[in-house]
Amino acid sequence: MNRLAALLIVAVLALTSVAGAVRAQIRLDLRDVDLRSYIQLVSEQTNRNFLIDPQVQGSVSVFAPVPVSPAASYEIFLNVLELNGLAIVEGEGIDRIVPMRAAPGLAPGTTVSRAGGAFVTRVIPVPTEDLAEVFEVVQPLVPPEAILTPVPSAGLLILSDRRENIGRIEQLVARLGQASNRSVETIRLNHAVASELIGVLQTALPSTTGAGSVAADAGGNAIVVSGPSEYRDRVRSVVMQLDRPQVGPTSRVVRLNYAQATELAEVVRESMGGSAEGEGSTNGVTVVAEPQSNSLLITAPRERMEAIARAVQALDVRPSQVLIEAVIFEISAENFSDLSVQFGGLLNQAIGGGTSFSMDGRSSLITLIASAMAGGTPNPGNGGFIGYNDGNFAALITAIARERTTRLLSTPAVLTLNNQEAEIVVAQNVPFVTGQYSSTEGGSAENPFQTIERQDVGLTLTVTPQITDDATVRMAIAQEVSNLTGSTSAAGGEITARRRLSTNALVGDGEVIILGGLIEDNSTSQNQRVPGLSAIPVVGQLFRGRSVQEGQRVLLIMLRPRVVRSETEAQRITREIAREGEALSRQIMPRSNAGLYPDVRRTGFPFDGVDLNQPFDQTYVDQAVRDRLFPPLPPRLNVDVGQ
Repeated sequence: MNRLAALLIVAVLALTSVAGAVRAQIRLDLRDVDLRSYIQLVSEQTNRNFLIDPQVQGSVSVFAPVPVSPAASYEIFLNVLELNGLAIVEGEGIDRIVPMRAAPGLAPGTTVSRAGGAFVTRVIPVPTEDLAEVFEVVQPLVPPEAILTPVPSAGLLILSDRRENIGRIEQLVARLGQASNRSVETIRLNHAVASELIGVLQTALPSTTGAGSVAADAGGNAIVVSGPSEYRDRVRSVVMQLDRPQVGPTSRVVRLNYAQATELAEVVRESMGGSAEGEGSTNGVTVVAEPQSNSLLITAPRERMEAIARAVQALDVRPSQVLIEAVIFEISAENFSDLSVQFGGLLNQAIGGGTSFSMDGRSSLITLIASAMAGGTPNPGNGGFIGYNDGNFAALITAIARERTTRLLSTPAVLTLNNQEAEIVVAQNVPFVTGQYSSTEGGSAENPFQTIERQDVGLTLTVTPQITDDATVRMAIAQEVSNLTGSTSAAGGEITARRRLSTNALVGDGEVIILGGLIEDNSTSQNQRVPGLSAIPVVGQLFRGRSVQEGQRVLLIMLRPRVVRSETEAQRITREIAREGEALSRQIMPRSNAGLYPDVRRTGFPFDGVDLNQPFDQTYVDQAVRDRLFPPLPPRLNVDVGQ
């Protein structure tokens, strides 16, 4: 049962007394459970032995909020196997669980348990002289997974199929036997539906005594005709006239290059007054999306088809993209107060003339940001100018990373389509207890275990950009910060604190906005003691000390959207980011500092020796990777460098 501990299972067995006897009641709450482990659980509940086919794989979810009996639990189990294309081959002492397609190969008389009807093998007697003709009629009507075998010497048909299908075939064979003195013919339909066409045939060809009869086989979409050749010829002629494609509307398959078929289909239906498949249409327009090939199947009158095709072509255009760069960092609440006073120029998006101040001798972060965005070198304590457009974003990151009062958390960048949501997650995947399982059958708990669900705890930032005609970007922003509080609930689970911010902002292409104000309490404790003396009982307390510092930190996020309209522009921005990334790595840990760490091995940077002015095609990038003479950059920002 150890392997069940990792499953998301919550199934509680309760004992209830019925008529003086103790019978187990089962409550099932199974979430993404391994199928083999679920089979093992059912085996223990029902005392059945199962032999599992190696092809049985997958996971299942079963929810039964009301306790059920073992018999009902087993019926649920059969339904689960049915949904997964499996069946139980019942045997003496042990049952086999096999794929459904293997069931027809079982020996005659063997029963396969399956929800909705057992899979059985039945022997159907047929007069020897009619066996070949009956087999020819029945063979096209059985489903693909069934097996129909004739035995001419004994006048038998052996059929392996579901119980309800066997009953239908037996009725058909019996009816054919009654008309054994007449020929039988099966007419397959290409366009019409058998269940609908049979009514027309019975009305158009009223049967007289001894003339013949017609029947519909819905499963095979065919018409079965029994009677003399003249009657069968007449039925075949009527069917050929009725089994034709509809005249009038025409169909066309339109493959899409950029738009999503399911989304564009809704737009076309609303604009053209059409309908989806299976729904009524007042003007003969039907639009069906095919997600696998990203295509639209359009059925419409010929005079409207070209207009619809042109509308689809106009909507299927290459969408613009937005590169969203983010800087996520923390600053102490004390320094944030100073920073807030100086944000006036930044919020007014001044290109020049803004002045920053340093308070109480502390370095001013806004000074560093303003200088960096203006393209200058960060210089703590001096006033500067705030410039957004064409500013050096890498210098801004460097300024934040070097500032002592800040802590740089992450500098992610994500590229998303226009009007499509982008998500940035900087979090830890923390396990939480979601449930437990125990069996109380017999009065004692057996094999208890807990189920675990992992959730992200940290920062989640979602941005949905929308590009306007004047290159301004409207951004719907949702920011959520969660963290563990360190305390637990009455049920024993961890308690998380969650803070959320949602807003809409209008930002120019390449400009920066700042989100902030989410505060987190910090507590730092420090223990000091004198070795030896602090261990003396009673007196040792005089030689020990403990200090606790309480503080708050503010989370700030800077976002810069950049519109990418073409492949050429994407290559230009890629080269620009490559240059900024290389400069950022060198500035945060410059090579000149290598003299302070002579024992540190020299490590190259990702774009050393790469000509960033060359086109960024795949051949050039592959060649640059093969030719570089330095090891890859470690997966962290503060890389080791040397002279």
